[in-house]
Amino acid sequence: MRKTFHAMLVLVAVLFFGAAEFCSGRNTSLSCIEGEREALLKFKLCFNDLSNMLSSWKGNDCCEWRGVGCDKNNRHVVSLKLRGSIFDQSQLYLIDNVEEVVSGLLKLRYLEHLDLSENNVSSSLIPPSFGLMKQLRYLNLSSMNFKGRIPGELGNLTRLRVLDLSGEYYGRLKVDDVQWISHLFSLQQLDMSRVNLSHASSNLFQVLGMLSSLSWLSLSECNLKNSHLPSRNHPFNFTFLKNIQHFDISWNSFNGPIPIFLQNMTSLTFLDMSGANLSLASSNLFRVLSMLPSLSWLSLSSCSIKNCHLPSCNHPLNFTLLGNIQYLDLSQNFFQGPIPICLQNMTSLIFLYLYANQLSGSIPDSIGQLSKLESINLFANQLSGSIPDSIGQLSKLESINLFANQLSESIPDSIGQLSKLESISLSLNQLSGSIPDSIGQLSKLESIDLSANQLSGSIPDSIGQLSKLESISLSGNQLSGSIPDSIRQLSKLESIYLSANQLSGSIPDSIGQLSKLESISLSGNQLSGSIPDSIRQLSKLESIYLSVNQLSGSIPDSVGKLSKLESIYLSVNQLSGSIPDSIGQLSKLESMDLSRNQLSGSIPDSIGQLSKLESIYLSANQFSGSIPDSIGQLSKLESIDISGNQLSGIIPDSIGRLSKLESIYLSDNQLSGSIPDSIGQLSKLESIYLSNNQFGGSILDNIEQLSKLQFIDLSGNQLGAGFPKWPLLQKKIVMVDLSNASISGPLPKNISHMMPMLVELYLANNLMNGSIPKSLCNSKSLEVLDLSNNMFSGSIPNCWRNDQSFNFIDLSSNNLSGLFPSTIGLLSFLYVLHLNNNSLHGELHMDLKNFTYLVVLDLGENKFSGNLTSIVRGEIGNHSLKILRLRKNLVSSYIPLELCYLSQLQIIDFADNNLTGRIPPCFGKFPAMVNATKLINSMNANYWYWAHLMEVVKGRYLEYTRKTLGLESSIDLSSNNLIGSIPDELIFLKDLHNLNLSWNLLSGKIPAKIGQMENLESLDFSQNGLSGTIPKSMSGLTKLSHLNLSYNNLSGPIPTGYQLQTLEDPTIYIGNHQLCGAPLLKKCSNDLLPPPTNNFKDNDEGALKRMWFYIVVMLGFATGFWGVVATLIFVKSWRHAYFQWVDDIKHWILVVITWKVAQFKNMLSGNPNDQ
Repeated sequence: MRKTFHAMLVLVAVLFFGAAEFCSGRNTSLSCIEGEREALLKFKLCFNDLSNMLSSWKGNDCCEWRGVGCDKNNRHVVSLKLRGSIFDQSQLYLIDNVEEVVSGLLKLRYLEHLDLSENNVSSSLIPPSFGLMKQLRYLNLSSMNFKGRIPGELGNLTRLRVLDLSGEYYGRLKVDDVQWISHLFSLQQLDMSRVNLSHASSNLFQVLGMLSSLSWLSLSECNLKNSHLPSRNHPFNFTFLKNIQHFDISWNSFNGPIPIFLQNMTSLTFLDMSGANLSLASSNLFRVLSMLPSLSWLSLSSCSIKNCHLPSCNHPLNFTLLGNIQYLDLSQNFFQGPIPICLQNMTSLIFLYLYANQLSGSIPDSIGQLSKLESINLFANQLSGSIPDSIGQLSKLESINLFANQLSESIPDSIGQLSKLESISLSLNQLSGSIPDSIGQLSKLESIDLSANQLSGSIPDSIGQLSKLESISLSGNQLSGSIPDSIRQLSKLESIYLSANQLSGSIPDSIGQLSKLESISLSGNQLSGSIPDSIRQLSKLESIYLSVNQLSGSIPDSVGKLSKLESIYLSVNQLSGSIPDSIGQLSKLESMDLSRNQLSGSIPDSIGQLSKLESIYLSANQFSGSIPDSIGQLSKLESIDISGNQLSGIIPDSIGRLSKLESIYLSDNQLSGSIPDSIGQLSKLESIYLSNNQFGGSILDNIEQLSKLQFIDLSGNQLGAGFPKWPLLQKKIVMVDLSNASISGPLPKNISHMMPMLVELYLANNLMNGSIPKSLCNSKSLEVLDLSNNMFSGSIPNCWRNDQSFNFIDLSSNNLSGLFPSTIGLLSFLYVLHLNNNSLHGELHMDLKNFTYLVVLDLGENKFSGNLTSIVRGEIGNHSLKILRLRKNLVSSYIPLELCYLSQLQIIDFADNNLTGRIPPCFGKFPAMVNATKLINSMNANYWYWAHLMEVVKGRYLEYTRKTLGLESSIDLSSNNLIGSIPDELIFLKDLHNLNLSWNLLSGKIPAKIGQMENLESLDFSQNGLSGTIPKSMSGLTKLSHLNLSYNNLSGPIPTGYQLQTLEDPTIYIGNHQLCGAPLLKKCSNDLLPPPTNNFKDNDEGALKRMWFYIVVMLGFATGFWGVVATLIFVKSWRHAYFQWVDDIKHWILVVITWKVAQFKNMLSGNPNDQ
């Protein structure tokens, strides 16, 4: 009995302490079910956990693991919440069979909640075994990279309340039969967005009608069509629609009127029909929507809605119901005119999106009445006028986007009242004035974009008060002054864009205090001084853009401390010194541009440490030494440009290791030796530019391996020998430039066949001979052909076709002979044609009407005969021809009036021909010689890139290239047989630079108003029969630097003053025996001196005033000094005339004195003939 009693006491004690331990939670045996813990560990082994999402899955208590939820009583695992993140790539990556994953999960027999969304199962199928997890109430498999058919076995999950199978991309998952969905009786939320339901039968909504508890339905981007929607022909249970609160059928293929069934969805709070074509919907669109009393979220973006769908006076609308809408998205539709007035009654609006419409007019003041508005987006419309001051009343506004409109005037000061504003974008408008100082009151502002406007003034210091600012963009304005030092206070700033302004001064040293800065762009300003050393403190900096400024000094050595830097652009500055060796420490650098500075020294070997570098631009500097061998270590390099330096030595053989290299620019250096064979290993190379170096020897024997090569420039080297074979092996080659490369021999006859994609071929300035291959007539791709300055002979092929694409042909300075090829007139896209300096002959048969786009026609220095009417026939219209040159031929005809129809002509050179007749007066009406703006606007056109010209200007040959040719204007008709007088109309050519009419038979006088040709720099009328005096207005030609009037019959004194005084060479007047005055030694007699000039009018009133003036002067001597003074004070015209008379007398006295002094000097020097 005693033993029994003791046993009872022991049992009670054990039960007591066991219960106490259980209640206190210290019973480790109940902390986690061992079998479930093992199942979770097996699940873990199926994934590669790169983001350490499952790093806490260790130890015995699996209920404490991240994402694992257990029942508090029995400690069974009831939930797995392992949602990944596509955005920051915090994902689990499947490395096993997905069936193994599910088999492990099946051991979690009490699991009710499973969320594996946004992890990556590597395009696996959804296992049907998911249907065995019948205890599940929540299943989320969205954006997991599943593909294929969704298994019908999921219909066994009858306890499910939430099912999300939405995909990240459309079409990877599909459903053919939706009947299984009808078994999910308890389902409340269903999301199948981006699942292909196009093959589902038209009973989709009938099936959904069986789900009486369904309140949340999303079928966005499922390729649904009208046939899937319920209609009278497909009846279904409308009852379920009354329970739906969230309905998303956006971005499908619906069109036509708004679905009638919507009016039954009386519980609806969220409706998204974006992407549906509602252009055929009647004006009752918003009437139907107003029947949804609970609707608060409405998105009809990209629905082709127009103004006619909006309510009007004829279609009244119950705004009381629409007044509940808080989110309204009508973006990307076809609304025109002003912002709909009906919006001002929707006082519950929190979000308003009307972007990408065609709204115009101003933003109404009534917008200030939308007091609950938190976000407004009106970008990409045509709104104009000012931003209303009432916008300051939107006290809850957090975001405003008015980007890409036509808003003007200044930013209202009231914007500073938006105390909750976090983001503002007003870029790409026409806003002017200064940035309001009140901007500093926006204490919650995180992002501000005012770029691409016309804002001026300085950046306000108050910008430093924006303590939460993360991004600021003020690029593309007219802001001036310095960068405010107050930016040091922006401790959260991550990006600053101030490029393309007029900012000056230095980069503030305080910029180094912006410890979170990731990107800085100050390009295109006038910043000076050095790059501050404090940038070394910007440890998070990823990109720095300081190009196109006036920065000087050296690149700071501290730049090597920017360990996260990916891009550095310092081009077009005045930086000097060498590249710091520390540049090699930038292990993440991908792009570097230091071009167009004054950097010198050698390229550091440490550059080879930039293992991620993809592009490097060091052109137009003063680098010397050799290309470092370490460059071969840049395994990711795609583009390198170190042209325009003073580099010497050879190209290192290591360049062949750059397997990803696509383009290489080494032109304009002093590199020598042979081009290394290792370049043949660059299988991705597309462009190679090695021009103007000292390369010699054989050229790339293994270049045929470069199957992607398209552009090659080896011009300006000493390549020698004949035309190389390797270009003929490149089937994809587009451009070949071997100009000035000492190449001799003929051009291959089958060149067009061997290079079928060739667009540009440059072989100028070589020693090539033979004939021009006829195969060029077969090329459909060739646009540019330059064979100038060689020794080609024979005739030009006459086999051109109208399906060819030639823009530029230059065959000048060869030994070509024969007739002008008539078929060249079929090249209707030709811009530039140079055939000058050959021995071509015969009559010209070339109608300019066939050359619509021809800009330059140079046939000079040949033996062409015939007349100009064979070129210009009838009214040509608005032809593009700007340069017409026929110098030194045998053309004999009059100048046809039709030539004046070439309205864009700016250079005419018909010198050294046999032209007869008169100069047409219409020559004074060429618009391009009247208005210089036409020249400036056209000088950057593509055709100037190829054009060049040799012109006789100022008595000598000058070569004009693409940089200067577009600005030149000239008429040269010298050395012909032209007769008659010089047309007075030529004086209207105010922007003509060169006029040469010498060596003709011209007579008459020089136009009296020739001084109006204010831009004339060179004038030659010599060797004619001109008579009369030299017009006094010629002294007004202030830009004249070359003048020749010799050997005419001019008489009288040579005008003095201004530019003419600088033309001291007397030979420019020789042969005019009756001319006198400086710089000739023949002096003018008193009676030839120019009479005093005055400004009196030649009418009777002027003569009367002059008569009374002299009477008053004579009486003045009698009446006293004050009588004269009083008269001059009160009679304005007399006063002017009097002082003009005094100036003329003074001038006459000076001339007489000068003449007498010169006469006296001649007597002393013993030259009586000069008296």
